[in-house]
Amino acid sequence: MNQLDKKICLVTGAGRGIGSAVAELLAQHGATVVLNARTASTIEQVAASITASGGTAHAIAGDVTDENFVAQLFENIRERYGRVDVVVNSAGMAPFGPIEDLPVEAFRRGLELNVTAVFLCMQQAVRLMKTSGGGKIINIGSVRSHWTEAGDSGAYNASKYGLRALTESVARQMHGTDSNIAVSLVCPGVVDTPLTNPNGEPRPGWLTPLTVAQAVLHAATAPPDVNIFDITLFPMEQKPW
Repeated sequence: MNQLDKKICLVTGAGRGIGSAVAELLAQHGATVVLNARTASTIEQVAASITASGGTAHAIAGDVTDENFVAQLFENIRERYGRVDVVVNSAGMAPFGPIEDLPVEAFRRGLELNVTAVFLCMQQAVRLMKTSGGGKIINIGSVRSHWTEAGDSGAYNASKYGLRALTESVARQMHGTDSNIAVSLVCPGVVDTPLTNPNGEPRPGWLTPLTVAQAVLHAATAPPDVNIFDITLFPMEQKPW
């Protein structure tokens, strides 16, 4: 029996990189995966790949920074499946740049996608999970949820620190309430994705999306009464401290 048989899993940012790797790995372990990203064609390709491999996937395109869309997304899941067991918030962006050069709009967009969108999805997930006996909410953070590294890219670091605070706060809210809703954070170092390596150059010393997906799987398959709260992983060549 697969570890996630009969589980309903939502993955945001599932069109590429970490999100698509997470979606494919969860499906390989038996989950029915709901894929979300803004671009329909990317998640439809991932869904087709999962289906071709014998898995089950359902693509719903839309913007998770939009409160109305997020409410409808979870309503669609409730109507179709009756519950959600695992939510992986993987949608994100990286507004890099020194403070003197970075437009404030880039800072705002980073907070909207990296923090506000996660808040909206967590809010709906908690509401639905409370009606169905619990579940796992897994947010994709960063080593910069813990350390600022060289001190550059303050906008990105601020968003990922904020995500860590949001995750910890909701996790503390859930613990000791018999909700069986575990809220956790997976914090990778540098990962070879289209976001960080748009030209596809060889990066043998970086993490792969699959490695991060395996960390997510570890948290997702923990016993119902166990929260694997914070997994931080980075390649040996990286020095995030």
